[in-house]
Amino acid sequence: MEVTKKDVEKLIELRKENIFLNHLWNIFSRDFRPKGEIGRNEIKVWKQNMWNATFYPIFTFEFNANNHLTNIADKLNPIGKTFIGIFAIGFLYLIFPKNLSDFDFIGNWPIITFIAVFISIIVLVARMVYRFEKKNQLEEILDFLDVEVEEKKPVKEWSLKNILIRLFTYPFCLFLIGLNIFLIIPNGQYILALGSFGFVGFYLFADIKMILKNKKTTGNNGYK
Repeated sequence: MEVTKKDVEKLIELRKENIFLNHLWNIFSRDFRPKGEIGRNEIKVWKQNMWNATFYPIFTFEFNANNHLTNIADKLNPIGKTFIGIFAIGFLYLIFPKNLSDFDFIGNWPIITFIAVFISIIVLVARMVYRFEKKNQLEEILDFLDVEVEEKKPVKEWSLKNILIRLFTYPFCLFLIGLNIFLIIPNGQYILALGSFGFVGFYLFADIKMILKNKKTTGNNGYK
């Protein structure tokens, strides 16, 4: 049975244009209904939830001349992209002096390394949350559309790869907490401390949430 455009339209509870302001308003309104934009040959669908209001995917359903589904693509929403950019640029602004010509890059290689690692982890966390959310939502969508897919092995949260990642990220989070308490806050850099604490809290919450969520199996469809 082929999936038609009418079938995909049933995923949408509220029609919205896929523009930056609409995605921004979703964060403040906390409206978690599935939203979408219906075009001539494609439909874009997105859905936020309580724990992930920033790094959610936008699914694009493409159709042929007979309005039959031919492809499903995904991308990070514009708010998620903006969040990563602002966070990285803001952190660099707080660290580096206004006049870069006076900055000793060689003598300050530890702080430069720290910044590079910190920004890399931000991107890693955003990617991790996005991929997890994409996987869950896509499973819900395919179930709603009654599309049969090959059953995959369950994700092993304590695989060697994930263990190695956590052996690096968890100590780094502890390092950031200690850095805030003993250096950043005493020096009066409260905005930087707030950003660091926010990052640590977000990462730990997201990672623990993933571990717990992957242990659960549910038959409920999050789109209807």
